[in-house]
Amino acid sequence: MKNMAVTTKMTTDKSKLWNIFKWSCLTAAFLFLGYRLICFQHYGRLLSQFKEISFWKTWYLWGVILLLPANWLLESVKWQRLVRNSEKINMALAFQSVMAGFLTAFFTPNRVGELAGRIAYLQPENRKAGITLSFVNSITQNIIMAICGIPAAILFFLSNKNSEFAGENNFFGYFLIVCGILLLLSGIYFSLPPLVGRIKQKKLSAKWINFIACLADYSLADLLKILLLSFLRYLVFSFQFYLMLRFFGVEINGLAAAIAIPTTYLFVTFTPSMAFSEAAIRSSYSVLVIGAFSGQTVQIILASTFIWVINFVIPMFVGSFVMMQTHPLRSNK
Repeated sequence: MKNMAVTTKMTTDKSKLWNIFKWSCLTAAFLFLGYRLICFQHYGRLLSQFKEISFWKTWYLWGVILLLPANWLLESVKWQRLVRNSEKINMALAFQSVMAGFLTAFFTPNRVGELAGRIAYLQPENRKAGITLSFVNSITQNIIMAICGIPAAILFFLSNKNSEFAGENNFFGYFLIVCGILLLLSGIYFSLPPLVGRIKQKKLSAKWINFIACLADYSLADLLKILLLSFLRYLVFSFQFYLMLRFFGVEINGLAAAIAIPTTYLFVTFTPSMAFSEAAIRSSYSVLVIGAFSGQTVQIILASTFIWVINFVIPMFVGSFVMMQTHPLRSNK
């Protein structure tokens, strides 16, 4: 009876902690969203732009929305594959983890809070590994952003030497920094399994081993498959951005879009920001980069803002619903 009472008390305490965590995240996320809505200055232009959109252009918007589940599915599959050496989770639980991560990422710098939502749906003994794997997940997406973005940025510079943004000092300084980051991230990513294998052979504190032991069992094929999933997801949200630009009437051909969109994502990725403020940063870079191919500044700003709404705000709402309707203590069983 005493053991049952202790177990019940521990479960109650964990439930209280979960409720505090859940409501804190919800409050912070919605406060930041409210702040962005108040600060948005283009409601009049948005309304007038919607009035000018023809019926046929709505298919572009439907295309963006229909690709949203593909975006979530790819990220869920990637997370499931990443954690499978530590814990076998089904697709439903992987999806819940990813959605909760969107919520907790919304109000933190460079979305580092994403890991808090994701690891909440792992077993307690696997959460240290989950923290490490969340960082690995971010590294893979950043590697893809750099691999696709650097060649596009070079082409952008060569084709727009006279643009405001493509000054030699601006470009080459940023180019060298991003190349350095790419080499560093790639080196870290592909050296993780052998490096961790050597570290495990040394006598280290168990609390540190629990963080990194999960990385030792990944093969080169595993790492490449995870990168492939990141690349497929990159293609999805890049195409979404293109469709959104066309929806708002931005006249940009396929080649220009293939240069401008990866370049924009490259600069957005390696600029420190919070998810709730990323719309402003994304809009600024979009105007500078995409604006070099099209002078439709207002439409570019609206497209950038709306793609942020679809790929960040909508998942944040879904993540809020997931966290309200599920409980890690029950989900993990």
